Amino acid sequence: MQYPEPIAKLIDSFSKLPGIGAKTASRLAFFVLDMPEADVLQFASALVDAKRELGIVRCVATLRSLIRVRFARMKGVTGRVFL
Repeated sequence: MQYPEPIAKLIDSFSKLPGIGAKTASRLAFFVLDMPEADVLQFASALVDAKRELGIVRCVATLRSLIRVRFARMKGVTGRVFL
C-alpha cells in the first residue's frame, strides 16, 4: 500500500528496529499518529535524550550496567569502573 511520505518515513524508521517487521511498523506508526501531540513530543525527546546521554558502551551487555557506567561518569568517577 502506498502511504503519504511522512507516514512512509515513520514506518521505515520503525522497521529499522530489531524484531519489527513491516506490519508491526505500520501499526506503530498509526498508533503514534493517534497519540496526543504532547505525548509524541515527549516520546521523541526521550529517544533523543537517551541517544545523547547514554550512547553505546561496547563492553557493557545490559542497560542496567550501561546506566551504572553513565552514572559513574556523571559523578566524576575516573579510572576503571567495575560492575
